[in-house]
Amino acid sequence: MKIYYITFLALALSTISINAQKTNKCVTTETWKKYQEKNPTAETRKQELEKFTKKWVSERKQTKIDGQIISIPVVVHVLYYYDEDNISDEQIFSQIDVLNEDFRLLNSDSLDESHPFWFNTADAEIEFCLASVDPFGEQTDGITRTYTDSIEFIDRDNLKFSETGGVDNWDPNSYLNLWVFPLSDGLLGYATFPSDLSADPEFDGVVISTTAFGTIGNLTPTNELGRTATHEVGHWLNLRHIWGDEFCGDDFVDDTEPAEEANYNCPSFPHNDFNGCGTGENGEMYMNYMDYVDDECMNMFTEGQVDRMWAVLNSERVDLLNSIGCDDVSGIKESNTNNFRLYPNPNNGQFTIEFKGKTSDIEILDILGKQVFLLKKNNELSMKIDLTSKLQSGTYFIRSLDSKTNKLQKVVIK
Repeated sequence: MKIYYITFLALALSTISINAQKTNKCVTTETWKKYQEKNPTAETRKQELEKFTKKWVSERKQTKIDGQIISIPVVVHVLYYYDEDNISDEQIFSQIDVLNEDFRLLNSDSLDESHPFWFNTADAEIEFCLASVDPFGEQTDGITRTYTDSIEFIDRDNLKFSETGGVDNWDPNSYLNLWVFPLSDGLLGYATFPSDLSADPEFDGVVISTTAFGTIGNLTPTNELGRTATHEVGHWLNLRHIWGDEFCGDDFVDDTEPAEEANYNCPSFPHNDFNGCGTGENGEMYMNYMDYVDDECMNMFTEGQVDRMWAVLNSERVDLLNSIGCDDVSGIKESNTNNFRLYPNPNNGQFTIEFKGKTSDIEILDILGKQVFLLKKNNELSMKIDLTSKLQSGTYFIRSLDSKTNKLQKVVIK
């Protein structure tokens, strides 16, 4: 009887431990539900964004062109009580590298072309840079470091405010704020959804545990490839968990297989084929960044998820397209991939194009890839352009029509 009791107790404790590990990886949804309880309009805002997203995605499929790369400025707020939690610049750089690899489908562990889900993988055409310009227009390295006398924040959002021992975010309309701090109870991170940006901008951003940030440093073995940030930034760009946070729930994406619930560890393919939600022989897409598997087993976004991210970059997070956080402090940014350079950038509609030895026609495209203006070459190596009465403020892309080049350069008109 004693042996039976001890065995039962051991199994019970083991089950509790496993369940705790399973439920504490990401609390984005749980955090939002608590926010919703205090903010009755939160659900309405979320539904309105869904309506816009559905409409925008249907229109974008007819207008989207390759080559439009969005660069999102990132500021990393390092909070620490112990010196070892004041992580190195190198650890931060490694995380930015991971974000760029994962969102551009440049990760070395992407699916093989023979994999059944390869067809669904997508380059998000979104890049990230550590901010070079701060909200005051001054040069920065995109990193803040703040000592806090709090070993733990009982209310996790307190780390987002200087008055409660944390650090305030930079303008969330112009920057992705990443807070890095040792989270407790095995929690890896959480993010805010974009539908709440306008109502409570001071909360906006992503929180990542120090032990799951980047690819070097004192990291948890199963979370040492920087995929926690990839997952949470996905939430920040309006992606849901692939199981929709309920049994056979909806993530509002057509090309992610329906999942019964979160997947953990490293499943074998195919996993949960012909499940109760309607998967086929290939089973659930557990390798998606928006699942809960170990870092080494997640490696893809889908085309449908990319559509959702771009939709929010043209609605709640549209101001990021006009951010100068990634620009040179001088405001002049040359293109090394075109046969011209453009300056100043940003500008008010007046700018100069200097050609590098050969002139060409220049087209200006809006954010959806539609041509809004065509500049005919005049055989001069320098063209002074005045479009102040022809273009509204916003982000545009300029492309040389020289047959040997097809690269886009972003220009911001303010």
